[in-house]
Amino acid sequence: MLKSHGKRALFVTASTVALSAFLLVPLAATASASRQSPLPTMLPANHLRALFDVGVTNSVTPSEAADGASATVKLKTFTSTVTDPQNSKKYTYTMVGTNPEVKGTSSSTTIKTLLVPLVIKYPGGLSWNPAAKDSCDTGASAVTRTKNSPLFVNRAWTLDGTSVGTGQYIDAFQRSNFWYYTGPTGTNSGFSIHMGMTTLPALTVTVPGADAHDFPNGNGCGNGYLGDVNINWLQTYLQNTAIPSLSSEGVNASTFPIFVVHNVVAFTGNNPEDCCVLGYHSAYSHSGTQTYAFADYDNEGSFTGFSDAAGLSHETDEWMDDPLVNNPTMPWGHIGQVTGCQANLEVGDPLSGTTFRVTSGTFTYHLQELAFFSWFYRQSPSIGLHGAYSDQGTFTTPAAACT
Repeated sequence: MLKSHGKRALFVTASTVALSAFLLVPLAATASASRQSPLPTMLPANHLRALFDVGVTNSVTPSEAADGASATVKLKTFTSTVTDPQNSKKYTYTMVGTNPEVKGTSSSTTIKTLLVPLVIKYPGGLSWNPAAKDSCDTGASAVTRTKNSPLFVNRAWTLDGTSVGTGQYIDAFQRSNFWYYTGPTGTNSGFSIHMGMTTLPALTVTVPGADAHDFPNGNGCGNGYLGDVNINWLQTYLQNTAIPSLSSEGVNASTFPIFVVHNVVAFTGNNPEDCCVLGYHSAYSHSGTQTYAFADYDNEGSFTGFSDAAGLSHETDEWMDDPLVNNPTMPWGHIGQVTGCQANLEVGDPLSGTTFRVTSGTFTYHLQELAFFSWFYRQSPSIGLHGAYSDQGTFTTPAAACT
């Protein structure tokens, strides 16, 4: 993912690691009996931050990426170039699917997507099960809500007042992102991208005691706690144990596994106070180049500007537009969650915490607004919907230079 000085740190306070962040409501965090290492009995509220991708290392080298691209089993992607008019520099980028700017014989892509519920258990007895209902939402489990969300259920989309067709959110975003080409009068109006989702049986893991911490959650629902695990342990477990164990379920380099937890976050720097990472997407070398995502379906009330599917909408769209987490841009920053300068194509970061509501069935979800391709590469006019620079129209000009 991104380096710790630039990404995902919206409304960051205290010690700085930066990658996608959402604002955290002040939360009195009393150490619980299940913690294996001591914390202050009361953490100041501003020590807790909602983050994305902090502390995660993207381990795909350029040579490994090249090997992955030539492998027989691989993710459907395309690679192209764009020139930023501000510095006249040409940037090479890779995205999932087919090139929206080029009309082909098949402009529709479906990626096999495996939703993996991850049951988290602590040695002290606490557990969080995303496949089970609890008092945080007595109507449905986190997994059921996720499956029924606009991330996976097709619907008619109106973004910034204009119909952009029927599909999932990633499709609606990407069509609006490249609207000059994919709109009704564009050369590639048949473009689409779809996550063909299957839910796998839940995996259950007991977190080692030294990596297992928690805080009283926002409204006391469920088991009453917000789980807080060491992201170093989490990434190692997902890459070295969970993903290899799912090969018999069809997980391979051509697929997109998504690990979903419920009211569980991660801490960085081996310090439970460096909290809270609510999701990340990554890629690593494993029988080719394997991409995957992790996200918390959060409904325990600790976070403002973030709930239910917002975090996963952030990660799935960033995966689509930066699957190897290495698409370069001219530096941008001092906006959204990013307190410094950042130089990659992570479409959620500039608008972290900016969400909008979408009703699917009888439930209203929160989704992340996302920045357009033209915002990052300073294209004017924008090739995005309405000539805007984000899918809800918040951005009306390209990214400013960052120093």
